Amino acid sequence: MTRRPLGVTLVAIIAWLSGLLQTVGSLIVILAGAVVTGHAIIGWISLIIGAVVLAVGVGLWRGNPTARTIATIVFVINIALEVLGMFNGETLWSALLGSALSIIGLILLYTPRAREYFGS
Repeated sequence: MTRRPLGVTLVAIIAWLSGLLQTVGSLIVILAGAVVTGHAIIGWISLIIGAVVLAVGVGLWRGNPTARTIATIVFVINIALEVLGMFNGETLWSALLGSALSIIGLILLYTPRAREYFGS
């Protein structure tokens, strides 16, 4: 296997940080709403998503092509949501800045070195 490209390393670290923050935040929401409330349910859903994001970060670090596919889907959904947000009052600049990390992530995951690393 080839060495992990710097861009893939950056995306994996960002995924870990995002997953960690989401997981910790979710646990706080769940513990604050000890009874089954709307906030607690959202906390549980967010906890599951955070765990998936952590797993994707590990997969990206290890060169797992499935993790790259999942990250790609998440990035594309994020971009689509930002574009849709423009029709709900979000400004063009806000949508562009909001989707910038996703665009950068896509670019970094599909460079020639990243393709080689993921075996595609």
